[in-house]
Amino acid sequence: MARATIDMVTLDLRLEEELAKHASLKEFKVVLYRQDPDETGCNWNARIERVGSRHLNDCSWWDVVPRLRERFNLR
Repeated sequence: MARATIDMVTLDLRLEEELAKHASLKEFKVVLYRQDPDETGCNWNARIERVGSRHLNDCSWWDVVPRLRERFNLR
């Protein structure tokens, strides 16, 4: 499946939408960045930490970045 290309702002919004399905966005600290394409051809990555939550052991959101990396590349 080919990745769709989107801009950084749109990708950030998609990431926020996906995280909001799991908890309040205030519970997440997100860093989104462009990188050289990796072995799969994806040219971005993100680092997400869950902070200030009583549910720190909830791992349900861990697949958000891998799923989005499969679908999108940055322009």
